[in-house]
Amino acid sequence: MSADVLNVIFEFSPVDEVLVGRVALDGNAAVFEYDNTFASSGLSLNPSFDAAMPGLVRPRDPRAFDGLHGVFADSLPDAWGQLLFERQLRDAGVAAGTLTILDRLAYVGRRGRGALVYEPSLGNVAADRRVDLDHLALEANVVLEGGESDVLRELERLGGSSGGARPKVHVALDESGNARSGDDVLPAGFTHWIVKFHARADRFADIGPLEAAYSQVARGARIDIPRTRLIPAKSAPGYFATERFDRGPNGQRSHMLSAAGMLDAQWALPSVSYENLMDAIRGATRDQQAVLEMFRRMVFNVLAVNRDDHAKQHSLLMDRAGHWRLSPAYDLTLAFGPGNEHYLAVNGRGRNITRPDLLAVADRQSIAKRIASEIIDEVATAVETLPAIARDFGVTSSTLRELGRATAEQLSLMTTTHAPKPTRWSP
Repeated sequence: MSADVLNVIFEFSPVDEVLVGRVALDGNAAVFEYDNTFASSGLSLNPSFDAAMPGLVRPRDPRAFDGLHGVFADSLPDAWGQLLFERQLRDAGVAAGTLTILDRLAYVGRRGRGALVYEPSLGNVAADRRVDLDHLALEANVVLEGGESDVLRELERLGGSSGGARPKVHVALDESGNARSGDDVLPAGFTHWIVKFHARADRFADIGPLEAAYSQVARGARIDIPRTRLIPAKSAPGYFATERFDRGPNGQRSHMLSAAGMLDAQWALPSVSYENLMDAIRGATRDQQAVLEMFRRMVFNVLAVNRDDHAKQHSLLMDRAGHWRLSPAYDLTLAFGPGNEHYLAVNGRGRNITRPDLLAVADRQSIAKRIASEIIDEVATAVETLPAIARDFGVTSSTLRELGRATAEQLSLMTTTHAPKPTRWSP
């Protein structure tokens, strides 16, 4: 099990591939070389790279991703996906420490997010067949707690390329909620979805309904998010599902690049601000409307207390014509962040963020004060409904109390520059 050189390919569909180049190891770090035909394709790996530069391209910060370029590190699983990978290795008698970063990319192969694929591939794709979400949810918790599962391989095939800490699977769903496995072309009536399971160690046992409520309120705040649904479950309050925006039903794919990957920034460290993010989005898309959308998302994350807003939680998409756009928003929920602070700073602050802080960011991003104020007020009006909508989704009283306190305190900061006393909210 070893990969010395990997071909890097854009697979926009099963019949539309573009060779981007090759990645290899030079000591403990990767080096990348564009294929000499790629420059004429009109495509880009990373809008912050020089277009198809000649010679060997080294990571801008080799320490950030264990010697890998950020754009390729985006393909690797973390947390849940990494756990599945290491359990598979253990069962096969392979020490995880013996694998190189190229071995890990080869393991992802064709299953990573977006359009990037790696050959030769060491991983297996999921065959098309029915999926029992309830059984997988139960077994996912068995795996999380260190037990043995008879569906470890299936969990790995369906979720082994996943990021994030919560167990999840990539499946196809129809309008009735029937689930199937499958990676490319789907049966009629099915589309690609990510289904998240509750983990027993989660802070909120009702995380599925809670995330569903956040999605509905985000739509009310005029934020661009994909279709979402709350799937009934036998052993949990419900599974939150979100439609994949990097996949189409006939095997189409879009290139997806996180802000962390684009900027070669370690997402687990609070090293990027919202203004860094907006500057990068403007540079990639040449679209001030995308900056306005990102400003709206920043306001939502602040007011709705979604502080797990690190640089891997924001992405760009590139289509077959090479055009970049801001991806829909994702992973919106109640999250208190490291030390109760946002990963991404707002006007230099990670908490107790006031209306003047938001307006200061708007001013530096060439957003008129009137427009910024309208966005803040629209988002605040939507977030005020969050506890009631969460209750309608079945969120428990204990979670509602925590949600109500957190959002009421943050909303009060929109009218003062000083931290308020906590406000009580009764479900």
